[in-house]
Amino acid sequence: MKQRIFSFTILWLIVTVSLLISGIAAGVWLLAILAFFTQLELYQLFDKMGLKPIKSLGLACGPIIILGSYYLGGVDAGTDIFILCFLALALTIIIKDLQAGRLRSFMPTLFGLLYVPFMLHFFVKVVKMAEFHGFTDGTSIFLTIWIVAVAKCTDVGGLLVGMKIGKTPLSVISPKKTFEGAAGGIVFAMLIGLFILGIFNAYAPEDFTWWRSALMAIPIGIASIASDLVESAFKRQADVKDSGTIIPGIGGIFDLTDSLLLTAPLGYLMFKYFIF
Repeated sequence: MKQRIFSFTILWLIVTVSLLISGIAAGVWLLAILAFFTQLELYQLFDKMGLKPIKSLGLACGPIIILGSYYLGGVDAGTDIFILCFLALALTIIIKDLQAGRLRSFMPTLFGLLYVPFMLHFFVKVVKMAEFHGFTDGTSIFLTIWIVAVAKCTDVGGLLVGMKIGKTPLSVISPKKTFEGAAGGIVFAMLIGLFILGIFNAYAPEDFTWWRSALMAIPIGIASIASDLVESAFKRQADVKDSGTIIPGIGGIFDLTDSLLLTAPLGYLMFKYFIF
């Protein structure tokens, strides 16, 4: 637990310092790096399951989607780039696999591209959407940090509450997770969302009210838990405890970003329809 809290603190410090020094661009590059290693670890899990993703092709497209969505075009640039990468990758894999008389790399390679860089690029879409509506970089950073903090603190709150009063298993996929812990995690996420809004209220859009923050934190928390369970299912099938060992107390990069993969697009959609 101490290692986990220490790593959690250091990671937030790195993000904060990077944003203060270089602004949104630093955040985008950090996101691209995290997406790359998350996708790599997912492909490694697929290898252990007996699947055969073509890692070099998938990993080459990931940074293009993340960085291209920021540096090229408007709000929908990332989606357009993803479609082009997906089609090019699909055609390349089909030709390569059919020449070998099998089609074993198609699904794992393309799923890795869809589930990691495409999902995470919605953080960039939040930034672009805020810019499109005339808000400052401070608002863009606030909105993305709000999603990340609510998602990650769902996990932290769930862990703390689950250790104290957790009794009812949530899923066979992750036996240590409990309904009590999940409920506690969501409540903690709501409080963190309100806390961040209170501190950085000057950067919040006018329609991002207290009650909307509290209500929006609920589906974000649920998506965070579901996203975590998806990774747990992959690890269970690959018969590993963690996706890696690079972060003390947490595991691999995938163990760090797992809860963000479903919350990024959900956060984008909620901001799009309820805030802007």
